Amino acid sequence: MAAKPGVKPKPIGISRFTPCGEETVMDLIIKFAEDESGAPAVEYAFLLAFIAVAIAASVVTFGAAVAGLFEVNF
Repeated sequence: MAAKPGVKPKPIGISRFTPCGEETVMDLIIKFAEDESGAPAVEYAFLLAFIAVAIAASVVTFGAAVAGLFEVNF
């Protein structure tokens, strides 16, 4: 059965509503868990944090060795 033009199909995950007309807490939790709108921002934040830790670790590790190269003995 084809959908009529201009008519949106019903979503599969229909929310249950309380007698007051509000969504249940479980529906809100499921909706929050399935929302992926901020996922790329979180991935970039993790990538940036990993790069910062790698830079800090390399500076600490190689800092003393590089400092020894620039010492001038008179």
